[in-house]
Amino acid sequence: MREFLLLLPLLLAYVKCDVVVLTDENSHIVQNGEWFIKAYAPWCGACKSIAPSWIQLGAWAEDKEYNIAEIDITVGYSLSNQLLVTRIPTLFHVKDGEFRTYQGSRTVDSWKKFLTSKDYESLAPMSWYRRPGSVTMSMFGHMVSFAIKVNDLHEYLTREANVPVFLSIVILIAVPMITLIVIFLVSVWGIHAIFGKPKPAHTVGMQRAQPFTISQGDKEEDKKEQ
Repeated sequence: MREFLLLLPLLLAYVKCDVVVLTDENSHIVQNGEWFIKAYAPWCGACKSIAPSWIQLGAWAEDKEYNIAEIDITVGYSLSNQLLVTRIPTLFHVKDGEFRTYQGSRTVDSWKKFLTSKDYESLAPMSWYRRPGSVTMSMFGHMVSFAIKVNDLHEYLTREANVPVFLSIVILIAVPMITLIVIFLVSVWGIHAIFGKPKPAHTVGMQRAQPFTISQGDKEEDKKEQ
């Protein structure tokens, strides 16, 4: 019995191989095929309670066309932000790029029936602009990920580097602004160097006016007329 308990973590790790772990690097694979995804966090008690059942579902679906996956929202920012996960655990069904939010019971039998009976067809899919992978949600996901990284940098500066909070905020605001200004100036200089200084629109195609001079013959004719 003791030996079995010692081997239990290894057995669970082996079984969990049937559950695909999604990260920012491989989250694009859910756009093809059929997927059942669990969004969770390591500290969530409810997530921990359904973890064994989710592993069991993954083992059941091993030789079937269903892909069972999970994403840690504390690590996989890109997909979880695009899914707009507001509570955990949340389950999502994906079929050929169409995302739906699962609303049923959290039992293995309920999940099996949901997949085999195609109960997901009764659920309305997410709108095109809300689907992960769309232009709008990709931009939103990158913006949120950037904000999280800035916050992580702020915490590092104030906690690890002992930088005052005010100075940290100034750094985080000033550095991006200076960077954008430098990029703008370099871009303008590059355009001028390649294409030359642009001319004003009202002078394009116009010739420079020649100075008006009166010849000696014209002067003599004017005197005769007088």
